[in-house]
Amino acid sequence: MEEVREEIEPHLQHDDTDPILRAAPMPITTERLILRPPEIGDGQALYEAVDETWDQLNEWMLWASERESISAEFYETYARDNAAQFMRRENIAILVFERASGQLVASSGLHRIDWALGRFEIGYWVREAAQGQGYAQEIADALTRYAFQALGANTVLICHAEGNERSRSVIERLGYTHCGCVPNGIRVPSGALLGEHMYYRTDIDGLAERDVSWPAP
Repeated sequence: MEEVREEIEPHLQHDDTDPILRAAPMPITTERLILRPPEIGDGQALYEAVDETWDQLNEWMLWASERESISAEFYETYARDNAAQFMRRENIAILVFERASGQLVASSGLHRIDWALGRFEIGYWVREAAQGQGYAQEIADALTRYAFQALGANTVLICHAEGNERSRSVIERLGYTHCGCVPNGIRVPSGALLGEHMYYRTDIDGLAERDVSWPAP
C-alpha cells in the first residue's frame, strides 16, 4: 500500500469542504505503535486500560470521576459512538496499540476540531503498565505530523492542567510554544479549578526524525 510521509497540504487557506467529505486516512503507524479510531469490539480492551490506570486518570481527567459508572459495556458504547463521530469527522478519537504485542497501550485523539480554521487539539493518556517507555511523546509526535501533513492543519494545540508536569514535559520536548495560561480553565475530578496551560505549533519544523506513516487517501 502506498504510504504518505512528507507531502504537506497547503496551509493557511480557507476551505469550505463539508467535513464528512474530508480524507482522514488510517491507520497511523510509528516505529512501535498503530494508531486508529475506535471500532466495534474495542470496549473490553479500553475498559481494562481505564480500570488499570484509574487512580492517575482520576487525578486529571474530569470524565474519570465516578469509577462505578464505567464498564466494558460503557466503553463499547464509547467505541461505537466515536467510530461514528470519526466517519462524520466531528472528532478523531484514537486508540493506540503496540505493534509487537497488539495490546492497547493508550488513548489519544484530535479533538475540538475546527475544519474552517484548520485547528486541532491533541489529548492523550497512557495505561499504567505501558508508562515510562516514551509512548506519550511518540503518539503526540505522530498526531502532530498527521494533523499538518494529512489533514492540512494550520494550528495544533496541546493543553495541560497546572501541576501536570509529566504532560508538560512531553509537550515541551515536542517543541510546542507556550501561549498562555487560562486561570480556572480546567476542572479536575476533585472539583478543583486549575489553570489551563496552552501550547501550539503551526508547522512540523524542528521535529526530530521519526518513522511515521499512513495510507494514501
